[in-house]
Amino acid sequence: MGHAGRLSGLTSRIIAKIGILVVIEIIIILSSFVILAYFESQGTLLGNSINIAGKNRFLTANVQLATEEYQSGSLSLLDLQKALETLESNILALKEGGSYAGLELKTLPPQFLNYWEVISQNWKDYKSSIVEKIIIPMQGGREAPSAHQGQLNATKELKTKAIALIGSSDVLVTKLGEFAKTNSQNLMLLQILLGIFNIAVHAGMLYLIVKILRPISALTKATTEIRNGNLNVSVEHSGSSDELSELSKSFNSMVHSITESNEKQKELTRKLEKTNEELKQKEKLKDEFINIASHELRSPIQPILGLAALAKKGKINQEQAWDVTLRQARKLDQLANDILDVSRIESGNLSCKMERVSINDVILEVTAAAKLNPSLSEGVVLDTKLDAPIEILADKMRITQVLVNIIGNAIKFTRTGNITVETRVYRKENMMKIIIVDTGSGIPESMLPRLFEKFSTRKTIGNEGQTGTGLGLFISKAIVLAHGGWIYASNNNSDTGSTFTIILPIERNENETENGR
Repeated sequence: MGHAGRLSGLTSRIIAKIGILVVIEIIIILSSFVILAYFESQGTLLGNSINIAGKNRFLTANVQLATEEYQSGSLSLLDLQKALETLESNILALKEGGSYAGLELKTLPPQFLNYWEVISQNWKDYKSSIVEKIIIPMQGGREAPSAHQGQLNATKELKTKAIALIGSSDVLVTKLGEFAKTNSQNLMLLQILLGIFNIAVHAGMLYLIVKILRPISALTKATTEIRNGNLNVSVEHSGSSDELSELSKSFNSMVHSITESNEKQKELTRKLEKTNEELKQKEKLKDEFINIASHELRSPIQPILGLAALAKKGKINQEQAWDVTLRQARKLDQLANDILDVSRIESGNLSCKMERVSINDVILEVTAAAKLNPSLSEGVVLDTKLDAPIEILADKMRITQVLVNIIGNAIKFTRTGNITVETRVYRKENMMKIIIVDTGSGIPESMLPRLFEKFSTRKTIGNEGQTGTGLGLFISKAIVLAHGGWIYASNNNSDTGSTFTIILPIERNENETENGR
């Protein structure tokens, strides 16, 4: 009986609260209707005042035209007076309000009376000028059309005063428009607030209705989710200490413990998968490098062995054998140096012996040697466009290594056209650029993001063709960075060839010079 009484009391309180909210809702709706209707009617009346104020421009122009026609004799004095009376009535109606020209007008608000007074004064000046300068002389029998100077002065004065009248009317129109805009914004804000009140009342009603069944419904739904394998659930509970609230707290604690344990397991799994993927990628790169390096090693060794055997038997000229042997030996030496440079770079021991170097001289030396490269096609022109001579602090051997590598790549992938080495000096910015442009096959788009990475060759990116060990550009970038510069590459807009840009500082501070960085 006691439990039933408590339940009945709880239900009565909830019903009372819902009833209060319903009454509030009705009051808000009725108030909203009355208030909005009032403001909208005021806005309409204000809009009518704006129309009447704007009409002054048209009526003033009409009076001006009537005056000119009266001067020319094509319009009677009665018609002119009618035009004047219409404009005057329009100005008076603007202030006094009432019914005018089929529109309902409200009395002009006090804050706009000063603007109306200016219009009124301009109107009086304009009207008196028409009477004194036009009507009286015309009625007095003066020869208006032939009195050139007097007529011109009168016409000019009337136009000036008409412009002043129109201008003052436009000012009032502007002020009324701003006032109307503010009222419109206030009305919109009021609508938003009333809407918020309505939403709040409805939300309160819904909250009270749902509150009774929420704990049991929430627990049932959460249990179903967990049974389906979804642990990302929790049950809301009130701050009270009843049985349902305590049950909800215990349930949430249990789910949190299970979720935390699962998340730790997933995180460990993700780290393991990431580590395995990195190991696979490194293993793949290592295998690719071994394949490429073994090929690069076999390429010079086989000619050396073959030529040595032929030379021993006396079947070929020993001088030719020595030339080929030396060339292939240099390739082996370059490969060994590249591997050593990579080791130095990765250990942070890449050293640069800084000295004053003429960049133009280095470029001319490299290009002169490159022109003797047997890989340079007959249809390719290797040219230079050098800025003013400049000396920078750099390691000549290392910079030469970079240029040899990039120009060598350009020669390798260019069959016809031009290879141009250009320098640009920016003394104010303390930097210079070396730009190598070719008209070759360009860089595959898939290769561009990894172009300067270790072991990055066309073969490792998935393109056909053997292009070397993939160490040259990696080493080149490390050398440029050690000089405090930057290097980047892009394909040309003409869809043929590529451009490599090397940026080097002209002067460097003492710490950078000592560290070779």
